[in-house]
Amino acid sequence: MSKELLDDFSVTLEMTVRDINILLNALNLPAQTPATTAIYFINNIQSQAGPQVEQAKRNLEAVEKAQKDET
Repeated sequence: MSKELLDDFSVTLEMTVRDINILLNALNLPAQTPATTAIYFINNIQSQAGPQVEQAKRNLEAVEKAQKDET
């Protein structure tokens, strides 16, 4: 599977305005960000993006298999 294609795949994340503001502040002042805040966003992003990336992998593998079957 082409890692470059997967790297360019877009994921959709849903966050509240409050979460976005907290994240932007954390990125602006990383030294002052509590570890629990960072862990919260890491887990939030992984739980939303993970299934989307796995589906993209399956789709790419299906396309590659179909292309091989055509030849």
